[in-house]
Formats: sequence, C-alpha cells, structure tokens
Amino acid sequence: AGQDFAVTVYGGQMTDSDFGDTLTGQFDFVDAYVVVGALAWTFTRYYENALSFEIEGQVGKWFGDQHNWEFNLPVAVRWSKFPWDNYVATSLAYGLGPSYASEEPEEEIKLNKSTKKFLVYWFGELTLGPPASSWAASLRIHHRSGAFGLVEEQGRGGSNTIAVGIKYRF
Repeated sequence: AGQDFAVTVYGGQMTDSDFGDTLTGQFDFVDAYVVVGALAWTFTRYYENALSFEIEGQVGKWFGDQHNWEFNLPVAVRWSKFPWDNYVATSLAYGLGPSYASEEPEEEIKLNKSTKKFLVYWFGELTLGPPASSWAASLRIHHRSGAFGLVEEQGRGGSNTIAVGIKYRF
C-alpha cells in the first residue's frame, strides 16, 4: 500500500436539479461555484488493496451567488482494481458524512425553499491517472442533502455540484 494519504483539490458549479437529473445531464448550472481542499486517510484495505475505506476532511469556499464556507467529513469506500489499470489507473469512491455550512447557503434556499446549516454530505468520485503514478484527475458529484427527511423536511435543502480536480496520493 504505502500511499495512505491523499490531497484532492477540486472546483465545481452547482446545478439546478436533483441528483438523478444531475447524473443524467438533465440540468442547468446556477451561478454558484465551490473550491474544495480535501485530505483523506485510508484506514483499512482488503482484497489485495482493491477495496479500501478512508475518511476525508474537506474545507470548501463558495463564490458567485453563494458565499458560505462548507466543512464536510465523509467516510468513503473506494474500489481501485480495474482490468485496464495498466493503461489508466482508475478508482471509484462513494463517501457519506456530516456537512456544515457557515451560513444557510443562498442557492439551496432558492432551489428548495429552505435549507439548514447542518445537512448530510455525500460524494461520488471517479479518478483517472497514469499507471503507477501518485497523481490522478478527479471527477466528482458533491452533494448536500436533507437525507430523505432525516435532517431536513423531504424535498428541502441540499444541492448538487459537478466538480473536477486533481488528487495526489502519498
């Protein structure tokens, strides 16, 4: 293993749609942009390092029509073995954890009628990079959620952001 830490820096733009429509490309962008710095620690690995679990601390700053800071602490599962890894090193990850915004995000209020500072955060990530390199491109969906009514009334709060960045493992 040896590369138990990773730093990811990414930027993205919020969409006006729910997760399903965002994933299938049925959305428009809104004037809200985030830049995120994240530090992840891989705390366990299985199946010859193909499956790993990590915790990631994130600090994000919003720009455009939304100006809050955002702090997220997801625990993630990552799969890192694909048949084409000799050509393009690939990983898929899903993370879930708490999210805190320094103020109620303006665009989340516009899109959903209300939101809260504390929501649930999750991300989906695809990384692609040169084989045997510590560097990779990161493609992410950055999502704040009311968790189906668990922390915010159903259909209220939350946002979806499509983001790209770079990851360095060490």
